[in-house]
Amino acid sequence: MPRSTRHPSEPPIFTVRVRILGGSFAPTTARSVWREIEIAANQTLAELGEAIPLAFAFDDPHLWSFFLSGRAWDHDSEYALDSQPDPLGGPRARAARRVVIRDVPWPGASGKKEFLFLFDYGDEWHFGVKLVRQSPTVEASVRYPRVVAQLGDAPPQYPDMDEEEWDEEEEEDEDEEEDD
Repeated sequence: MPRSTRHPSEPPIFTVRVRILGGSFAPTTARSVWREIEIAANQTLAELGEAIPLAFAFDDPHLWSFFLSGRAWDHDSEYALDSQPDPLGGPRARAARRVVIRDVPWPGASGKKEFLFLFDYGDEWHFGVKLVRQSPTVEASVRYPRVVAQLGDAPPQYPDMDEEEWDEEEEEDEDEEEDD
């Protein structure tokens, strides 16, 4: 798990439950797979965004965004890893690295409404994220963020494809590039 080295962890400790909602390579059974992650109040939303793929054993990094409205590509509620200007002229996403967890505007009346974490803009892995609880206790020897509970085996980030399937996919990509 990534860890902030700037400051010691400060309370409260936030526990979020993250579940797989879908994605290009997500099997239908993936919706029952979840992880609970603890993160300190003074860590950033970016640190949570880096911890989520690792919690599911994804090891190929990609761009990602949180959408607090729960709707993908909703620029009004987006917090992104990379806060670059929108090439289509839309608003710039808020930078997740500038928002500490204690200042996240957790959605819902109790702050416990599920929102969306979209990982990999191409394959669009969708994860539901929900605040489960806050604890006033920081464990001194613990590195946050950390996974504290889980259910189910995470699907692979990319399915195993035999060589024939890879060849077909590469041919399709080359055909698309020639058409452009």
